[in-house]
Amino acid sequence: MEYRQLTPETVVDYIKNLDSMTRIFSRFDNLSIHEVGDGNLNYVYTITNPDKPVETVVLKQAVPYLRVVGDSWPLAKERMKFEIMALQRQKELCPKYVPDVFHADEPMCLIIMQNLNKHKILRGEIILGKTFPFLADHISTFLARTLYASSDLALDSTTKKHRVAEFINTDLCNLTENFVFTNAFEKHDTNEYNPELTEADINSVQENAKLKIAVAEMKYKFMNNAEAMVHGDLHIGSIMANEEETYVIDPEFAFYGPMGFDIGAFIGNLFMSYFSHEHRQKLLGREPYEYRNWLLNTIMATWNGFEQKFDQLWLNDHNNADSLYWNYEGGEEHFSQQRQAFLKKLFSDSMGFGACKMMRRIFGLAKVADIADIEDLKERARIERMTLKLAEYMVVDRDRIENIESVVAAAKDLSPLV
Repeated sequence: MEYRQLTPETVVDYIKNLDSMTRIFSRFDNLSIHEVGDGNLNYVYTITNPDKPVETVVLKQAVPYLRVVGDSWPLAKERMKFEIMALQRQKELCPKYVPDVFHADEPMCLIIMQNLNKHKILRGEIILGKTFPFLADHISTFLARTLYASSDLALDSTTKKHRVAEFINTDLCNLTENFVFTNAFEKHDTNEYNPELTEADINSVQENAKLKIAVAEMKYKFMNNAEAMVHGDLHIGSIMANEEETYVIDPEFAFYGPMGFDIGAFIGNLFMSYFSHEHRQKLLGREPYEYRNWLLNTIMATWNGFEQKFDQLWLNDHNNADSLYWNYEGGEEHFSQQRQAFLKKLFSDSMGFGACKMMRRIFGLAKVADIADIEDLKERARIERMTLKLAEYMVVDRDRIENIESVVAAAKDLSPLV
């Protein structure tokens, strides 16, 4: 089928001829079509039978430009194939935390999937100060299973190399290379600054040799370390949740890259939320301690849970294999040392990548509402300075940081809980 951009007026004509949709909808007249999403890259529509609300799906279609900028910034619409592949693989590896896919159409650059209408975007809920008791467990499980199972630790060499080739996601990796690792760290015309940030604030990042060298090192890892299939954009706007369930959505940035990129993105977003809630909890009429403490506990439980689950997956594979590599007296202890060293390096990478994501959200295009929507610009600038300071520590000192508790302690030093 030749590509055409769907609108609310043409969506029904497209879906009514699909076998998968005839199994979901009992009728196609009078369906309710609503555009949803933040509109940064794609068009997303919910489609619902108002007489039978259980009959509902979400349709997402890529357009041939960066929507947040406009058609002056061309972007290959074929990027949707990476989201399709990633969702299918993630569903195989971690079905509990990935939505069902009902229909995928690469020529039309669209996908139709489960409507998570009993869940909400995590960022918006965190801004409102809502807690999610299973979030750390669910996300650490998703990360451990998808990253381990798509890596050389679990796959044979031939399969892994073929999958790396399948996921050469040129356009969206280029966006990340520019917006996460480059533009925010130079005087680039796409940058957007809070007017209350001073030139000294900006130069503390953009003219900081140690920081810029560290960021350049992280960019090199992003561009060259094809360790596993990563989601590529795992911020808290790419997660939908309620108190019982968690779903990871929108993996259109997926490619084979460094494992720490996904881990760091999620943790870095929670640190930004932590700083923002020094202000936001007061707006909600609450004492900040309890909610901010939940955020920090979630950060620690996410990394520590991931580390334990990833290590166990690796150990299980080892115990079920016939490898001779560690099969000698003392070999089991040596294998344990290898796993510890690997996870230590992965922790370092995660902190470095998380830092880059945090800084780019302060200076670059496409900010996070947690901080950017704070109306008091002086207060927002104060929170932004804390974010930048923690990020500097996370990336510059990443190889010397002992554990996630040390990073949480640094965040509390900048913004005390009490």
